[in-house]
Amino acid sequence: MSSEVYEDHGIHFEYPSDWRLEVSEDGPVTTVEVEAPSGLAFAWVRTDESCPDPASLADEWLAAMRQEFPDLDAVSALDTIQDHCATGHDVEFFSLDVTNGATIRCFRTPRRTVLVFGQWSDLGGGDLPELIRGVFRSVEELED
Repeated sequence: MSSEVYEDHGIHFEYPSDWRLEVSEDGPVTTVEVEAPSGLAFAWVRTDESCPDPASLADEWLAAMRQEFPDLDAVSALDTIQDHCATGHDVEFFSLDVTNGATIRCFRTPRRTVLVFGQWSDLGGGDLPELIRGVFRSVEELED
């Protein structure tokens, strides 16, 4: 599958070329969303120049998901994203009787905190989790 490259707001990442991209800014926070054409998967790469604590931010996102899906299953997770230790959660939940997955990872650099969030539905096929992981693996901070 071919890919596109996003490179702005201090970050670089790759995403599938047929996915839609949207950027929004709110003060020190920039959110870049990429979404599968089917609407059954998406990823957010969010930077926050106020540098909040990564573990707290990941926990806030999990708490927000728990409000919408109280019966979700979550496992704490640590990952490495481009030499940064990323904390977060692997999540599974049901919505409309369909299994869905989500991954939350967050790390901080001297310039910003980066949150990477991906979500997919099992209706979208088995390659969606791997496409999300590909976005995650490609995230890196740019030199300002």
